[in-house]
Amino acid sequence: HSHGGKKDEVDIDADRFFRAVDQAVLQHHSRPSKLPLLLAALPEHHGMFHQISKNPFLLDEGIKIHPDALPLDELREKAWEVFEPQYQSRLAKQAEHFALAKSKGLGLDELQEIAKAAVAGRITTLLIEADREIAGRIDAATGKLKLTHLGDPELDDVLDDLGELVLSNGGQVVIIPSEQMPTKTGAAATCRF
Repeated sequence: HSHGGKKDEVDIDADRFFRAVDQAVLQHHSRPSKLPLLLAALPEHHGMFHQISKNPFLLDEGIKIHPDALPLDELREKAWEVFEPQYQSRLAKQAEHFALAKSKGLGLDELQEIAKAAVAGRITTLLIEADREIAGRIDAATGKLKLTHLGDPELDDVLDDLGELVLSNGGQVVIIPSEQMPTKTGAAATCRF
């Protein structure tokens, strides 16, 4: 009888601990970042944590091993194994969303058009090709684009500047691997209007 009482106490303590962890992670990490959350914990803790969690960013799948039991590189590999299918799906959805917006006249793929829309605050989502740089400058008042060669010290990376403009106007920026980029210009934008 006394062993059952101790188990109940442990369960109550675990419940309190998981609720506190869930609330802190949601408040300080998940809500601000809006990034998916992957649980790495002993197998016996997954069910209870998922049952308690109020975090909408918590993935159904997780890593069922104590995170301290693996070197950091192996933990990253296991996390990527779980997350990669969802990441690939998200990229595909971004490309589909852009194609749909373009068919309705709300998708832009020319850098000059994207720059003007970014300055005007019209872009909801900007897709930027990973590892690509385009030397130039954007006139913050007009959106006019001036392209040049990469060696010019007075000019910046246009794609980086576009990303900053979109973020400052409340839009979303997604970095896309070059093989999955839906355009050849290095950028694709979905507009509000």
